[in-house]
Amino acid sequence: MTWGDELLLLAIDPGRRRIRGGGRLRFALRAAEVAELAAEGRISLGPRRIDVVDPARLDDRRLNNVLHVLAGTTPAPSVEVWLRETPRSLATEYLSRLQDQRTVRVRRSRGRNGRTRHDILSVDVPRREALVAEVDAAVRAGSDAAPSAERALVLAALVQAADLARTVYPGLRGASARRRLAQLVAADRLASAAATASAAVPDRELADAFSTGIEGLSHRLHRELSDLYADFTTGGHGLGHDLDPGAWSGADASHHHTGGHHASGGDGGGHHGGGHHGGGGDGW
Repeated sequence: MTWGDELLLLAIDPGRRRIRGGGRLRFALRAAEVAELAAEGRISLGPRRIDVVDPARLDDRRLNNVLHVLAGTTPAPSVEVWLRETPRSLATEYLSRLQDQRTVRVRRSRGRNGRTRHDILSVDVPRREALVAEVDAAVRAGSDAAPSAERALVLAALVQAADLARTVYPGLRGASARRRLAQLVAADRLASAAATASAAVPDRELADAFSTGIEGLSHRLHRELSDLYADFTTGGHGLGHDLDPGAWSGADASHHHTGGHHASGGDGGGHHGGGHHGGGGDGW
């Protein structure tokens, strides 16, 4: 599973079989793709733009398509622009990926408004619980996290950015875990976790790469997402309508027009240009 697959699985409330995260989720999913490509050494996140370092084909079709679109985008987009022009259908596409992986079962139907409805019938709860435990172990370890916890720490930062802490750690029993998560993702604690974990790696180059992975991905993307959400909720740049204040549900998800061009097909990559979303009301 990619970070995007894992993030969407964590966003599902298994009891109510609803996808949480509202309008934040799709941006966090695209940030997860950026993180995945950067961790694979395929892109670098410069201060002004995303640079494609290695355009060689990836095994994952969706990530491969995203990489292909980034490589063909001129001028290269900044992280902010790439996230801002996330297609509205992205959460639905990742739901389709989880269905293909037999992690969820989904029933599709046509609503009265002509849009496709996606009802989540079941969730692989043991698989989700194992993922929660993995993230929780990394969050509890904090600055003592082992190098093997890198993926879980990046995922934890995405969970916090997408406001999914209550979905991962619900109710009063999850309050202390939510506080730990918030404290860990704070810049100073995250940097401390990166420095401590990288010091445990004997190879200096690998240690530097690990530290960069934690700070460069988690902190940078969390900051970019936080700025993006703040801009949307205050109506900045006329994009206030892009955030849905309610919970995104598999039962009432639909594809809408978006300001960017999105490659057709369930695993297509997004484009930051001024076209339209391909796929209409059904998508997949």
